[in-house]
Amino acid sequence: SEGLNQKAVVFTESKRTQKYMAAELRRSGYSEEDILLFNGDFDDAMTKEIFRTWQVKNFGKTNYGRSVEYKHAIVDYFKSHAKILIVTDAGSEGLNLQFCNTIINYDLPWNPQKIEQRIGRCHRYGQTHDVVAINLLNTDNEADRRVYDILSKKFELFEGVFGASDVALGALESGVSFEKRILEIYQNCKNITAIRKAFAALNRQLDARKNAHAAELRSILLTESREAKGQALEKTKADIDKYLRDV
Repeated sequence: SEGLNQKAVVFTESKRTQKYMAAELRRSGYSEEDILLFNGDFDDAMTKEIFRTWQVKNFGKTNYGRSVEYKHAIVDYFKSHAKILIVTDAGSEGLNLQFCNTIINYDLPWNPQKIEQRIGRCHRYGQTHDVVAINLLNTDNEADRRVYDILSKKFELFEGVFGASDVALGALESGVSFEKRILEIYQNCKNITAIRKAFAALNRQLDARKNAHAAELRSILLTESREAKGQALEKTKADIDKYLRDV
């Protein structure tokens, strides 16, 4: 994007993978200062040094508490010095990376709400630049391909302006319950045929839930009394509020 320093945030769920990626990037020509790792812990030498420098720079100006100030220091260093931030979901919590224009999901979590949160670190209200989201996928793995298919087509996670469409509201009990279903498939299916059968069943279930929610709303709007419509819509609003609090 014109006028924006090229920055990339890389998400992974594993601290070990963080270190592996950093080593590979350094072998490819990136310097020590180009790459920043953060996983929410504050015990590695680089993070401590970044925090000490930030404290000196901001002496007497702030008093947010240690955890918040550490995250301010990380964001400040990434914005001013590093080109690539390799971060876990725990490490990314509370980070505003609006100055960043590239998100790379090295591994995709199975919880759609977590993916929304990742995208939302950069692609948030007030963002004035295009943000590119890149998802790495092992296309040789049938189960991985099926999960990605559901995330992209059923929940439209990578199509909307700000993450998932409201399809996810109707089709999901919660991101956690969906994650458990995927885990069960990975644990119990021993061959490609079983994997395809299990994902076909999951797709049918998601479609049935979505259609049931649409039919319920249509019924409320067309047949119920004015008072009943109001009560039903208030319940829907409460359900949405709960979903947003959970996210």
